[in-house]
Amino acid sequence: MKKLFSATIAMSTIALIAFVVISENVYESNAYAASTNIPQENQQGQTTSDGIKVEFGVPSKVYATELTPVKIKVTDANSGANLSHVDWAIVVKDPHGNVVYKTTTGHSHVGIMDFNVAFPIGGENTVSLTSSSIGSKMMGMDVPLMARTHTMTSGSPMTFEKDSENNFGSRTFEYPVYVLPQKQTRVSDGSEKGTSVNVELATSSNEIIAGQPTTLLLTVTQPNGEMLTHPDALISVRKGSYKVSSSAEAGDPMMPMNGAYHGHVGQMSYTATFPSAGNYVVNVDLNSLPVSNYQFGHTFARFNVLVSDSTGGETTTVKTVANHINILGLESPFYSPNGINVKTGTTLTFDNTDGNFHTVTSGIPESGPDGKFDSSLLASGKSFDVKLDKP
Repeated sequence: MKKLFSATIAMSTIALIAFVVISENVYESNAYAASTNIPQENQQGQTTSDGIKVEFGVPSKVYATELTPVKIKVTDANSGANLSHVDWAIVVKDPHGNVVYKTTTGHSHVGIMDFNVAFPIGGENTVSLTSSSIGSKMMGMDVPLMARTHTMTSGSPMTFEKDSENNFGSRTFEYPVYVLPQKQTRVSDGSEKGTSVNVELATSSNEIIAGQPTTLLLTVTQPNGEMLTHPDALISVRKGSYKVSSSAEAGDPMMPMNGAYHGHVGQMSYTATFPSAGNYVVNVDLNSLPVSNYQFGHTFARFNVLVSDSTGGETTTVKTVANHINILGLESPFYSPNGINVKTGTTLTFDNTDGNFHTVTSGIPESGPDGKFDSSLLASGKSFDVKLDKP
């Protein structure tokens, strides 16, 4: 859907006077809009404290509810050698400060303390690590030499006689883990011989909260990753025996005859308010059409969506930063903010936070586009920059 705005210059400022929606003969499609208030990728971290170095790593992209590997290594900072026999206390907290994983009895024999955890909600989660050495005494008992913490310059805990003891005491480290909203992908075989499709279900909400509307986005691609045009989908959502919603019966195995979700360029959206917390099952039946660019026939995919209890706070909104304009959707207000004053030469960034493709085009409602700039199709989650340096 094309977005048109007009601009006037006065007192060396640019004023966005009006935003309107005009029709255009282009495909409209939904796309996944990732939250923009947290980093999209994690960086590997390492911290040194009084001669003890801890390296911490998670995948660059982590999605909520997805089992995620967490890798930890503890070494002697001077030699770089791993430390043997280190005790660990590990706590994982969600963005609200709730504990989602905890152990006080972790132990690494050769300096490696890896584990896997599913972060239930998106946003900035925290992993706190406390590493403790083992000396000659523990809880009033003597500790055998081979069970004490050593700097493993020999390369093996079994050759501890060659290594020096390293009774460093205790160290605490803390690392952020930036978690993206829920996203799941299934590879489903088509009914046509030798075909398959990639089916992805995603949401733009860091946390799906019971009682609040949430949009789920369905994306269908070919095996090579290219968008699959004109798929039809029948979607049903349930929790146990309770059904939130369900498409009509197909009526024909070749093509849904009683209405369906349709993705002109391979993407479809579904918005629902889940009545209670828990795990919901989303079932998707897919058909290609004669006009589709890839003929797979019929296939099926199933997804699990985790819904949380309401925290009692305000509904989460996407914040607008300076000189950024959020494209909100197909209903008024179309933009946030709807008007803005900036100095001449300022670069404005339009962020598509909606679930549809949009365009941003210069002009005024009365006469239409003036050709000064046009973003072309802007997918959800994408941005368009324009420098306003001319009247």
